[in-house]
Amino acid sequence: MDVLVVAAHPDDAEIGLGGTIARWTEEGLDVGIVDLTDGEPTPRGERHVRLAEAERAADILGTRRLLLDLPNRYLMDTIEARVALAQVMRLHAPRTVFAPLGRDQHPDHLAASQLARHARFYAKLTKTDMAGDPYYPPVLLQFATSHLRKVFQPAAVVDISDTLERKISAVLSYRSQFELREEAVRETLTATARFYGVRIGVRYGEPIFAPEELAIWDPATLLPG
Repeated sequence: MDVLVVAAHPDDAEIGLGGTIARWTEEGLDVGIVDLTDGEPTPRGERHVRLAEAERAADILGTRRLLLDLPNRYLMDTIEARVALAQVMRLHAPRTVFAPLGRDQHPDHLAASQLARHARFYAKLTKTDMAGDPYYPPVLLQFATSHLRKVFQPAAVVDISDTLERKISAVLSYRSQFELREEAVRETLTATARFYGVRIGVRYGEPIFAPEELAIWDPATLLPG
């Protein structure tokens, strides 16, 4: 797997990273989303509905989806949860892991951020009964789906001018969550993408964050296309 995106709930990856995921899959990269929970219960949702919506969103973005089925609303960075996620990393050996940004009001998002960081470390352990071979994902990056009304300083911004509509379509696949406020969701996603796009001189952008220094393997990527 090229990229593994860790999300607390179905729709988190689409909201925070959907445009970038669409760009990756257009380029033929293998991208997986692992939802730590099924997102239920919610005021307007049911498990079978949410899972079907998640699969539709994955089809739109061209990615595949895994579900760990940890408890929604009570997600915790436990030893058992670390092992479960570490096994996913060991079995799929992603080149890059994306995790939620650890600045949020939602306890599940905060737990998911910690869980991803700790599972990355657990994934390399030897002398363990975890499935798969020891593996340490070389890059950990983060995306934001924060409930805080705050602008975070990204490490980089991805040009999603050509994939914003796919991102919006994937998010709006979650009709149980967004049908009653579809126009507001569309406006928010567009305005946010426009804000970050302006910062790099393109129409629409998507922020990514880095807990470690970003490495440049090919200096040619620093030159404008």
